[in-house]
Amino acid sequence: LHISVDASGSMGGDKWTNTQTAVVAIAKACSMINNVDLVISYRSTQSSSGSGYYRSRGSKDYPLMLIAYDSRVDKISKLTNMFHLLHASGTTPEGLCFEAIMKEIEPSSKDKDSYFLNFSDGMPMFGNDDVDYHHDTAIDHTNKMVKMIRDKGVKILSYFIGDEYDMERSTRTFKRMYGNDAEFIDVTSVLPVAKTMNKAFLKK
Repeated sequence: LHISVDASGSMGGDKWTNTQTAVVAIAKACSMINNVDLVISYRSTQSSSGSGYYRSRGSKDYPLMLIAYDSRVDKISKLTNMFHLLHASGTTPEGLCFEAIMKEIEPSSKDKDSYFLNFSDGMPMFGNDDVDYHHDTAIDHTNKMVKMIRDKGVKILSYFIGDEYDMERSTRTFKRMYGNDAEFIDVTSVLPVAKTMNKAFLKK
């Protein structure tokens, strides 16, 4: 199972708290099952100036892909010791980050089921002096990356963590990227996702 979390600034507040709680709950369940490997990654942006608050002359933003936990090498204690230090900031270079970790996503095989669980709350967007990643360009590229993941035999579970604001446009955009099986959930209902995943693993 690879869990990928949108860590852009709009995921702050209740969205972030509830998503992190769900992610840790799934990780704890996986740690109690012998035949489940789990990777947790976060996607956002960072500034070359080294500061998220002040831009120095010549500084530039870049997509950021963080592999925060890998059950094959990390102890479960890493979640309690370090995950409270993670915060949402930056923009959403969605497909760019997926492309960067494509080799990290394990394909399914005869003796292994592979899942990609995505939490996101918005439109893909990113830009600097060299890259203009917005609107249809970003949406279509993200869709292409999602198809590449699916072509590896990976089962994709994608959850849009939204609110009532501009839900209709967001719904159309999200389904363009992740397909008609994408789910839409309120920030208060993220935990049932963890329960659903845990139940599926226990069946295995």
